[in-house]
Amino acid sequence: MSTIDLKLNISLNNALDASSAIENANNGIGIGDERWRTLWHDPMRSEHINAVQKLADTLKPDCVNFLLLGIGGSALGAKALHNALGEDAPNFYVLDNIDPHTVEQTIGAIQSSDPTFEHTVVAVISKSGETAEITALLMVIEQIMQRATFVAITGKSGTLREYANSKKWATLPVPDGVGGRFSVLSPVGLFPAAMCGISIEKLLEGANEMDLRCQQIDDNPAAELASALVGSMQEGRPIHVMMPYCDRMIQFAHWYVQLWAESLGKNNANSQRVGPTPIAAIGATDQHSMLQLWREGPTDKVIGFVRVLDTPTTNLGNSTISESQKWLSGKTLGSLFLAQQIATEKAMHSAGQTTWTMTLKSLDAHSVGQFIALWQATVAIAGRLLQVNAYNQPGVELGKQLTRKALEN
Repeated sequence: MSTIDLKLNISLNNALDASSAIENANNGIGIGDERWRTLWHDPMRSEHINAVQKLADTLKPDCVNFLLLGIGGSALGAKALHNALGEDAPNFYVLDNIDPHTVEQTIGAIQSSDPTFEHTVVAVISKSGETAEITALLMVIEQIMQRATFVAITGKSGTLREYANSKKWATLPVPDGVGGRFSVLSPVGLFPAAMCGISIEKLLEGANEMDLRCQQIDDNPAAELASALVGSMQEGRPIHVMMPYCDRMIQFAHWYVQLWAESLGKNNANSQRVGPTPIAAIGATDQHSMLQLWREGPTDKVIGFVRVLDTPTTNLGNSTISESQKWLSGKTLGSLFLAQQIATEKAMHSAGQTTWTMTLKSLDAHSVGQFIALWQATVAIAGRLLQVNAYNQPGVELGKQLTRKALEN
């Protein structure tokens, strides 16, 4: 049973027919760059669960700090899972940038609770091992945290795989055909999730359930989203906002930004530069920063709201600071939060902006697995509607080459 409800308030002058894109996406399941859609099916499902859970069960009892070294899709999914569902122990750290100040601060924080680093697990994530930022971070961390336990999550072959084998580190696979931004439900995201107490079986169960819905020609939420968002972009609404009214989902908004931007910002089959501009916002905070622009600025946006119904009540009580705020008396924080989301959505409609709303009945591993699979399937269909390869990133690869040349010079 699905725990996600989707409501689209998007009308198009020329509605897109996604049926051929759905069929094409279904035909690609398990092939080449679309092996990610088999992550929740055996044999990969059982292989990954068994390997990840066995390693996590071995390491977690003695683990005080967990440090992840990754960038882009190698880190965003794990951060989002931890933010949404993670337990307090072990202490969870991510280095996904090479800012020296942040690196030094993180090392200091870890050392304060584990002076010798004997109770620290470091997961190094890179499919090839050729990502300069990860190599640089590993060079720093390994020389300082010599007594830490290192785990490499990497491809079947490559620089990191060879290095990990030479060091006799435990390793987990990044499967072939699973790119970084589609890897959160592979060991890339499952191992950090298991280390911070998240049910990886429930994540995959939820993803499988949603992916089955997203293969249907009718009643397909991914196709509805893809058609509406691509159609809106083609009709002059290229800015696509995801605004969770739930602090625990803000990292998933950042995950969505990478998924949407890196997958769809391309030259299409006609050599035209296409793609939406995704933006992450947070309700209700950004009502006080972005709402003015959205109300009276250009009507070039689609604003998406994510809300979670099962939240603590947290009564406000009956004492207010002034008579003018008496309307808050006897209410709850949850009801105020929901009212703000509804009001913001109505304000967008009256201002001529278009919206969608995604409602999660509760925030648990099952619903989060559904959320991930829904957006990944949406991108698979949207890429076909836009006639782009949703799985490459030539612009990113060029940036890596230019960085190396700049450093050498």
